[in-house]
Amino acid sequence: MISKKEEAIYNSYLYASRSAKNKPTRFRKDFSKLKDEDFVAVKKLSLFLNKHSNINYHDWFIAPFTVYSKDDFYDLRFYNTRKALKCYTIYMKGKEVADPDSTDSIKTLKEGLKFVVGFCKTHKLTLPQYITHITGNMPTFLLHLQEHKLNFYFLHALNVDSVVKTVESSVLNFLVKDFYSLFSQTRTKYYSSTVLKVKAKNGVKIISDMLDCERN
Repeated sequence: MISKKEEAIYNSYLYASRSAKNKPTRFRKDFSKLKDEDFVAVKKLSLFLNKHSNINYHDWFIAPFTVYSKDDFYDLRFYNTRKALKCYTIYMKGKEVADPDSTDSIKTLKEGLKFVVGFCKTHKLTLPQYITHITGNMPTFLLHLQEHKLNFYFLHALNVDSVVKTVESSVLNFLVKDFYSLFSQTRTKYYSSTVLKVKAKNGVKIISDMLDCERN
């Protein structure tokens, strides 16, 4: 039997592989005749993605089409290989330093704003309190960065430099490989951006005021 989650994984795979080639997607509804190799592959993928819940399905499936070639075909079995993991890592690193004013970067900014609002409401935090919030012995926003809930551009919008400096370089590189290189690259791009910087500052002010009102 295929679970609802496994159906979602399979259809995310279909969407990524079709949209990468600019083709329409027809989502699968009947899984009773799924090929044996696809059944096994989607079961393995479900276990992997459940273990690594920070991975967005679409990012996982679209990665090879961006890193390698849109003209190639990647079956479900490919996504259970170490090559797929390496490809995803390269793809996500590329996303971090992408053009800040691109559509995808603006979309990621909006998703980050929404995520922080939800987190702060759940934990009854103001935005300044979120910036200094600790989980275990780690600034919480760094864990959210590692989980791809936020990106480096969002961190620059929050102006978290002073908090980042309190964390040892080895720890930062454990959380995100080449942390300071990415932090520096994205800071330069952030401050030279014409669209994202304005939207980020406005967005941060809006959610800060919203969270302050929640507390009063």
